[in-house]
Amino acid sequence: MTSVAMIATWATGSCISTELLGYWLHRLLHSGAIGSLSRNHMKHHLVMYGPLQEQCSKTYRDATEGNLSLGNIGREWLFPAGVLIACALGVFQIFDVRWMYQLIYFATTLGWSFLMFSYLHDAQHIEGFWMERNWLLKKWFASARRRHEVHHQTIDDSGLMHKNFGIGFFVFDRLFGTLSEGGSAFNQAGYQSAQERFQSVLIDRS
Repeated sequence: MTSVAMIATWATGSCISTELLGYWLHRLLHSGAIGSLSRNHMKHHLVMYGPLQEQCSKTYRDATEGNLSLGNIGREWLFPAGVLIACALGVFQIFDVRWMYQLIYFATTLGWSFLMFSYLHDAQHIEGFWMERNWLLKKWFASARRRHEVHHQTIDDSGLMHKNFGIGFFVFDRLFGTLSEGGSAFNQAGYQSAQERFQSVLIDRS
């Protein structure tokens, strides 16, 4: 395999692995398994863009203000991402992966993570974003935004949001059975459970 093909393979694999890890990390944040991480994430979901609120605003309402963050990426994303990066470094050392491929992997992973989980995610909550008008991207963007709104508005009986963990692409939601196009009645009892489960987040708002 030529070096160009290898670089393309590593870059493509990095994007796919980032989507997979991002899917499972996002799902972890909604599982309640690690309370502090879930509570940080739920500020975005219950205070800034709650299930009964409009999901778009003129400017993005940042849930990380006043908290440890990198830009608008909160610690609930940063800490697990740091662990995953350390694990990847360990695996690369074990298999003696060339430094060039490691550089491609981490550069692509960080770039794709920022593009999808920060830039595109925030754009889905901004009115009149440029992708809405771009002839090439507007159909895809509208579909991704609609599915992300379903993510914010679909709650199970235990008070957890459990659908559409992707941001721009939903391949792994389809693969793991968490894809939803919406259309179901709003789960008021589930919303009440969410408020009780994450009561500390709502208290901090006041």
